[in-house]
Amino acid sequence: MGVARLQQWMLRLGVLLSAVLLIRFAIDFSAGMKWWLAAPFCVLVVLALGVAIANVFHAGSADEASGGWSRRDPKQALFLAMIPVGFFASSLDCMGLSLQGCSPFCTFVKLVWIPLIAGVCLVYFFTGIQVLLTAIAAFLFVPVVPHCVCYNVGNAWWIDHFGVSPLCYGWGLVVGVIAVSVLRGTGMRLWWSFITCGVVIGGAVGFFVSHHYFNFPW
Repeated sequence: MGVARLQQWMLRLGVLLSAVLLIRFAIDFSAGMKWWLAAPFCVLVVLALGVAIANVFHAGSADEASGGWSRRDPKQALFLAMIPVGFFASSLDCMGLSLQGCSPFCTFVKLVWIPLIAGVCLVYFFTGIQVLLTAIAAFLFVPVVPHCVCYNVGNAWWIDHFGVSPLCYGWGLVVGVIAVSVLRGTGMRLWWSFITCGVVIGGAVGFFVSHHYFNFPW
């Protein structure tokens, strides 16, 4: 199996996992929150999954990978940066600015795994070595290993059924899937991808501020 084909199948798996996590989130959030608060999040779920699916299942994606980019393109740097930033924004929602999370694995993701992803993204930007992009795609899955024990509207269903939740970094996963699909040169819906990733990250930061400093929505 070639590098491009492996990337393609990992991104397809990423879309599937993102759909499971975010659709479950939309259901639980809609049931637990007022409609006017839940509606924007549900719209964002539809937008994020729609862009991810459109990018990842773009016709010819296995053969066209890595096309369309010049070396060290500023747009490439932007989408690379979105990958660790997306996961970091997700970590803010859970543990805020604290260095210690609700579980040892949560702490590991914030202090070790996200910086590691950032480092690999930086090396890939300067070298363009495709195996590094494959590594980045593989690294996306580690933060969604079930580990969270924060009992809230989003995590309650998972904790009730499995004891731990994989949701905390679900938004970071979908940002990573969209960004990697663009970086491969196959998800070239640049504006839709940029806006979607930006709104997800901005929404996560907004939730961090409202939740940790104003106790809203809980």
